[in-house]
Amino acid sequence: MKHALVRLVGLLTAALIAHVTYAGDYERLLYDKLTSGYNPLARPIKNDSEPVIVHLGVDFQQLLDIEEKSQVMVSNVWLKMRWVDIYLTWDPNEFGGIKEVRMPIKYIWRPDVLLYNSVDQQFDSLWPINAVVYSTGDVTWIPPAIIKSSCRIDIRWFPFDEQQCEMKFGSWTYSGQFIDLLNDTVSLDTYKPNGEWHLLGLNTKRNIYYYECCPDPYYDVTFTIWVRRRTLYYGLNLVIPCILISSLTLLEFTLPPDSGEKLTLGITIFMSLCVFLLMVAEAMPQTSDTIPLIATYFSCIMIDVSASVVFTVLVLNYHHRSTETYSPMSPMMRSILLEWLPWILMMKRPGYKLKKWASKLKTRRTNSFTDMELKERCSKSLLANVLDIDEESLSRFDASLESTLRNNQHQQTNNSTVSTPDAVTTATSIGSVPNSPRSAMKSAVVQRAAVVYQMPPARANSEQLNQIIRELRLITDRMRREDGNAEGRADWKFAAMVIDRICLIAFTSFLLVSTCAILFSAPQLIA
Repeated sequence: MKHALVRLVGLLTAALIAHVTYAGDYERLLYDKLTSGYNPLARPIKNDSEPVIVHLGVDFQQLLDIEEKSQVMVSNVWLKMRWVDIYLTWDPNEFGGIKEVRMPIKYIWRPDVLLYNSVDQQFDSLWPINAVVYSTGDVTWIPPAIIKSSCRIDIRWFPFDEQQCEMKFGSWTYSGQFIDLLNDTVSLDTYKPNGEWHLLGLNTKRNIYYYECCPDPYYDVTFTIWVRRRTLYYGLNLVIPCILISSLTLLEFTLPPDSGEKLTLGITIFMSLCVFLLMVAEAMPQTSDTIPLIATYFSCIMIDVSASVVFTVLVLNYHHRSTETYSPMSPMMRSILLEWLPWILMMKRPGYKLKKWASKLKTRRTNSFTDMELKERCSKSLLANVLDIDEESLSRFDASLESTLRNNQHQQTNNSTVSTPDAVTTATSIGSVPNSPRSAMKSAVVQRAAVVYQMPPARANSEQLNQIIRELRLITDRMRREDGNAEGRADWKFAAMVIDRICLIAFTSFLLVSTCAILFSAPQLIA
């Protein structure tokens, strides 16, 4: 009994070993059968007048990059090609139930499908992996490839653009009479998102072309990839900095002209925008078909900044003008810059009030004087300084002096024998002791009164008084000219402030309108 059991185990083991060996022989025999007498150059078709039907699909794995400057799309794809090879069929029952085998693609016939718009140096970038052959003759070949295809980049809406890139596959030598290329399914199940581009869709289309060289049609399958650029990167690195830098232009019109930095600020902003524009130009293809949206925006901002520099020079020119080097404002310019525009802009000027319809009215002050009063007051004060007499002492004798002068005039009319100098001498001696300090002060007062009230002084040196009067007139004229120059400079400075305010409003409006009009014209702002 024991020997029978050992014999049974030995028989089972031998049968199992024989079966495994037999199965390995089946696969080897199958490969021998398939490759025996097989010619990979001949089309696998019974009737030579019929085309081989090839199904072409794609599994889109990843969009690696879109190079705008070279207009190239780099992508990772798996091509799926299926066709029927009648010379690669067998009965699975005859070969141990084997229903499929893997064969190197170089040992069997395959369609010479290539990427028409390839820009790769090798042109054909398909990896020659094995093909899967089924017992029914169906052949499936799924080669992976890193494809570099040409893509026409439309930079009109950059960086808020959408691109449509194509991959055109077709037989390079077989016409439609020999190969009928059909489009198959497109799969995005294994797609990996790209950080710069958002995939919107992928479709396929079968095209038929007739070339001048050949009467037969040529078929191709074109895959169109529709992508949209993600705007976060360019928004943070180009658009927002450009808006902030251009907004600094508005500060140029609020900076005081005396600071000396208005022109420097404008030129610095202009140079910064030039640097940003160079960064955009480096990323864009060298084409004149369209102008990128961001370049259009930068151009408008640069025009805005350039105009601000021009108006800043004008403002500085007006601010530093004076009546000594420039002629006074014309009535029309004065009416526009000093009356109408300040009234419209609601600008207040110290010492002036603006009524309706921009009529100008100086404010009345309690300490203001007429020209004659001012002249008289200046003359009195200057005469007191020249004679080194206390002004308070002079004012103390004003009342008595006027009374004395009236008495002198009355005595001159009643007594013609008394001369004017005596009368005045009498007046100077009233209420005072001769040769006293009070008498000397009164004498100075009489001289001062003679100048003010246009009367000849009593026993005064007329030549000395005439010289004093001439000096006073020179000083008064000079003061009057200085006051006129100061008023003229103030008018020019206020005109510069008015131009600054107009430029601030105008450039703010232009900046807002241009930014909104250009940026919101894009198909989308956030992607």
